[in-house]
Amino acid sequence: MSYWLCRVYEKMNITDLNIKLLLTFEAMIVHRNVTAAAESIGLTQPALSVCLKKLRKMFNDPLFVRTSHGMEPTAFAQGLKEPILEALGLLRQSLTHDHPFDPSTSTRTFNIIMTDIGARVFLPAMLMELSRVAPHVNLNTSQMPVRDIREALETGETDLALGFIQGLFADSYQQQLFRRSYVCIVRRDHPKIKDTITLENYLNMPHAVVSAPGSGHDIIESILVKKGYHRRVALRLSHFLAIPLIVASTDLIVTIPTMLAESYSVVNNIKVIEPPIEFPEYTVSQYWHARVHNDPGHRWLRELVYRMFHDNDLSLEHTRSEFGL
Repeated sequence: MSYWLCRVYEKMNITDLNIKLLLTFEAMIVHRNVTAAAESIGLTQPALSVCLKKLRKMFNDPLFVRTSHGMEPTAFAQGLKEPILEALGLLRQSLTHDHPFDPSTSTRTFNIIMTDIGARVFLPAMLMELSRVAPHVNLNTSQMPVRDIREALETGETDLALGFIQGLFADSYQQQLFRRSYVCIVRRDHPKIKDTITLENYLNMPHAVVSAPGSGHDIIESILVKKGYHRRVALRLSHFLAIPLIVASTDLIVTIPTMLAESYSVVNNIKVIEPPIEFPEYTVSQYWHARVHNDPGHRWLRELVYRMFHDNDLSLEHTRSEFGL
């Protein structure tokens, strides 16, 4: 139990605190809305309001205040969030620890954060495998800024974060899947580029750049700036959807993650070439919170992802370090 929570308990009678009140606090932290919070834990709105009133009296703090963005937690509530959510997570794990997960009959929905690169690379193979071994399991995918991923994992809004996520150091668990670097793609009949490209051509050619979370754009740009190079960016995009068609029909060159270039190999008029500059490798990992580490269904999902996509015998890292935001 954290020092913060211990100090709180010194000022109150712990026997007044029950599981319903803790679940009310968790639901409000997650949903920031009384109606949605009540529905999520099977209470009526008046019943949840009563629980919230008891919590406010117990802690002598409003806990959640109404704003234009919903019911936002006070600074005091923010301090209670981690220990209370961790305690509930441990309780859930202990109650479900002995219940096996049968993927062949489960109808569970897993929420996964992945970039659009990850969706293109991972989802086709994952869906095919799920249709074979877990035909009733569903996936919900989403994409969000790194600064929001930690809270999504912590609150249970998402089960897993998967991909190349810069600046993310799990407060719980992280498992590396593989390492890759960057390559260039151009159209196969490009008038100036054959099987290799010189640094001069690379810098003088018109580039298409995707500025999207997980795209590696910042890494590419920082290396070029560090070396004192400047390239002409003729097109900026916020996603990778149109890249194959654009490259196949123009003289633009694109520097992208290797795994994405591999997925474009089915496009007939695209070829992959090595860049004339050595860019750093990137690591693709899966991240999850300690609250679900022992959950049988979650463990099955992680093992499936690792079995399908890992390159080498990479170790499981457990760290209590904070996210680098």
